[in-house]
Amino acid sequence: MNRGQKAVTSIALGAGLAVVASAVVARWNGSADGGWFMYSPDSLYYAPSGGSPFRTAAVWLVAIGIWFVVSWRLFRSDE
Repeated sequence: MNRGQKAVTSIALGAGLAVVASAVVARWNGSADGGWFMYSPDSLYYAPSGGSPFRTAAVWLVAIGIWFVVSWRLFRSDE
């Protein structure tokens, strides 16, 4: 695998892990997404997200860790 193919593989892996991490966080946080729940755009009230920020951070850190390790191993081998 040449260097360009390794770069594309690393980027695709990162994008795939971002989708998976986002889906896991959305599933764990429930249906409320932190967006507006009132029709009026002037309203100052937001719907609660319902999720733990530590759990969200943990999911993203695991995804980043997996991406880093796989990419590091991919670029480390000079075959």
